[in-house]
Amino acid sequence: MTEHATDVAALLDRSLAASGSRDGVREAIETAVAELVDALRTHHLGTADHSNRLAASCRAVGQQLQLPADELFELELVAILHDIGKLAVPASILDSTRPLDAAQRAVVQEHTIRGAEILAEIAGLAHLAPVVRATHEHWDGSGYPDRLRGSEIPLGARVVCTVDAFDAMTNDRPYRRALGHSEARRRIAACAGTEFDPGVVRALLATL
Repeated sequence: MTEHATDVAALLDRSLAASGSRDGVREAIETAVAELVDALRTHHLGTADHSNRLAASCRAVGQQLQLPADELFELELVAILHDIGKLAVPASILDSTRPLDAAQRAVVQEHTIRGAEILAEIAGLAHLAPVVRATHEHWDGSGYPDRLRGSEIPLGARVVCTVDAFDAMTNDRPYRRALGHSEARRRIAACAGTEFDPGVVRALLATL
């Protein structure tokens, strides 16, 4: 097991224990997640690091929402794996310093579908596939790939979508510098009820 896989094991340890997962189930999930994260880390380090940050942030938001232990566990897994479909996106697109053209945007937007397809084939993670597929759906129905809206979007996907946006705003990207936290908070709050679930926005802002 690689060093990064050990990090994932430590990250998941408390959630797996709290969820009451049997040792065999825990080991299978831990191994599968570690292998996926290592593959993503090899493909694109920035995306893997972003996903790793999201796990702790989403857990904090889930706790603010008073989710039970088993739902916190699954939320953390979705956060870690929400971008696993970017294994199918060329690194040259992920690292582009210029605005993407329509064809490139279409490739990027397919990553939620590809991620769901990957998870659907893995025992112990297949039930997370629909949640990962929905992590770029918007509260008002303007997201992708299925134009879900409101409570049609799984709660875990709504949390990841909101925290994902905040993390993206507050970290450097190839095409722009990071925003300050106060500006990022303002932008997240401004999109409550359109892009983001208002309840999740309140929970995120309360954790910051």
